[in-house]
Order: sequence, then C-alpha cells, then structure tokens
Amino acid sequence: MSDQVTLQSSSESDKYRVRMGVRNQTFFADEPVDQGGGDSAPTPYELLTAALAACTSITLRMYAERKGWQTGQISVGIQLETEKGVSKFIRTVRFEKDLPAEQRERLLAVANACPVHKVLTGSISVETALAV
Repeated sequence: MSDQVTLQSSSESDKYRVRMGVRNQTFFADEPVDQGGGDSAPTPYELLTAALAACTSITLRMYAERKGWQTGQISVGIQLETEKGVSKFIRTVRFEKDLPAEQRERLLAVANACPVHKVLTGSISVETALAV
C-alpha cells in the first residue's frame, strides 16, 4: 500500500471540516453539529467503519466472481461500539441470493480475511513526525 492520503486543514469558518485527497479523488470529513462541526461529511469514525465495509464487500465480490458464485447484491453493515476503552466492530453481511451453507461459511471466512480487517485486527503502529 503506497497510496498516501493528504489532508488540507479546515478554515476557521469551516471549524472541523477537512478536505482529503488520495490519487485523483477528493473527499471530506467533519463532525456533527452537537460536536461543534457542520455535519457536512462523515466523521472520521464513520470513514473508518465505511473503509471496513467497503473492503469487505469488494473482497467478497472478487472471491465470489473467481468462484463463479452468484451472490446477487452484497450488503455490509458495520457498527462500532466502545465499552471500557475497548472498541469492537460488529459486521453484518447479507447476500441477495440464497447460497448453499458451504458457500456462506467460506464467504464468512473470506470476509474475515479482507485487507482492512487484517490491519484492524493485527498489531498497529502509528508513527507521528512534525514536518519541517
């Protein structure tokens, strides 16, 4: 993974809204009004859960296509709960079409092997440096 996300800080008038870019894509993050933001974009936590949902869906689609399995639409829901300092993602996967039990079980294992899942459940290190 070599894609670097760049971030442009918010202005005083936009408070917490930030503009982000990766490759030729632009997207935003913000905070809800009750947190002092403008509620103009997903929160950072929502972007994190969306990344897990997107990666899960894409990984499942790729695997099912390689196997020739007809899943129909794949829906992935993610809830993030934090209790006593421990965060937990609760992921729900639905397939539009009925699948045999063995395909469903295999796809569950594939969901648990999506790259973002692996990052979130592995050892994570965050290094921070001040730019000069």
